[in-house]
Amino acid sequence: MNENNSNLLFIIPGFLYIGEYQKSLYHNSIPLSTLQLSSLLKERQEIKTQIIDLRFESEIDSNLEGESSETDKFKDPFIKVLENSNIQDFNNIGINCYTSYQFLYTDLISRIIKEEFSNINIILGGYHPTAVPEDFAYQGAPYDFIIRGEADTILLDLFDSKILNKVNSHRKPQILKSEKLIDINSLPFPDYDLFMNKYPYKDRFTFDFYMSRGCPYQCAFCATNFEFRSLTFQKFQENFEKLLEIVERYNIKIPKVGFADQSFNRVQISQKILDYILLNEFQHNFTFSCQSRIETIANKFELIDKFRKCGMLVGYGLESVNKNLLKEMHKTDNPLKYIEIAKKIINKYKDSNETYCRLNVLVGFPGENQDTFNETLNFINDNALHENIQIGPSLFFNYPNVYVYQNMEYYEKKYGSDFIKEWWKLPLNPLKNAVPNKTSEDYSKKQLIYDYTNEYISILKVFKRDTFASLVSWKRFFNKWYKEMD
Repeated sequence: MNENNSNLLFIIPGFLYIGEYQKSLYHNSIPLSTLQLSSLLKERQEIKTQIIDLRFESEIDSNLEGESSETDKFKDPFIKVLENSNIQDFNNIGINCYTSYQFLYTDLISRIIKEEFSNINIILGGYHPTAVPEDFAYQGAPYDFIIRGEADTILLDLFDSKILNKVNSHRKPQILKSEKLIDINSLPFPDYDLFMNKYPYKDRFTFDFYMSRGCPYQCAFCATNFEFRSLTFQKFQENFEKLLEIVERYNIKIPKVGFADQSFNRVQISQKILDYILLNEFQHNFTFSCQSRIETIANKFELIDKFRKCGMLVGYGLESVNKNLLKEMHKTDNPLKYIEIAKKIINKYKDSNETYCRLNVLVGFPGENQDTFNETLNFINDNALHENIQIGPSLFFNYPNVYVYQNMEYYEKKYGSDFIKEWWKLPLNPLKNAVPNKTSEDYSKKQLIYDYTNEYISILKVFKRDTFASLVSWKRFFNKWYKEMD
């Protein structure tokens, strides 16, 4: 095997212009897709891998976050991090630009790497390069290869060829996209040791477990809109038992496992998994969570009893109760039945003291106005204010790989929505720019943030399991945002 085809240094970008509240959202996740690639490359091609997670490195050195204009301040500590990871031993770097919020950071570190280590191949992948590869594929760009979609088979092919040995003198990246999706049951267990040996933080992470890839639904606000595949029960059992050993080692206080699939109930083996948890009494030593859709519970309310026996915290994607918005979101074609099922789910949890559920609400979807906002708010106040119901409100963010972004003209004409196009390129907090300037003709971002902050804080206070500190951080962030728009 030639030298260039034997190694890959993974880099997880950080975030520029990030606030403390945002860190609580983005600084506690394990880069599972990267660890999956590492184990695959090691098994199939005997590739040497290493990882740098700049989210955590920035907590050690604050110069590794800030603003993109501070390049000189950023450069020296970043190069030091690279050298501490023996950058001189690597010919290839893989950067996972997972979200559009990381675009500016990805651009910054890639330019520095190419300036300082010009012979290193930079391979870029992730959600943002998949959605907008042209952001990276320009003449003189610091990237050598841009991967669209799933990277498994593409990386295997790259390392199997000799293309990584050739210097890219034209300095225009190659865009690579494979139409061949890998069989997820053939994948080895993710390379947790790669990450945990370097960032062995106890009791920090919720360890996610995926029974599937992709999503069987096509919600207009969701970025997970690629082909759905799921594990066999045998493969699930093999991987799950390995994961539980890792969770026990690192989550000492509260061992937590999150089933991160878009809908737990949509996976064919979901019932077997619940029975498996109960048979082995895992619920006594671990806490579990998952996501479900409202309509998957229709005529199957006994599922809730099984969820509760398993100690499973379920997040139900309610999103809204406005009939028009539910259709625009591609949530349901029968809003009346949808809302009826939601009420039954809520009542089931209100009647039990065994566990609680989360009701996710999406605020500010295009077409939202004061009336639709209040309609969902009133539904929550009338039906879901209970110690067993955790309300999880979130704002709509217009990611470039969601249906809304691809159809902005439709919402502009129908509702008077006003979007910031290519918001990720602005030298400002990208999360704040991802929210439309107006969701509808008479509902501005400023009014939306005011209503969101002031109305939902009182609802969040009802759920006593949330810490006071997290509520303060949440309200401080949105209050500051609102004042910035004065």
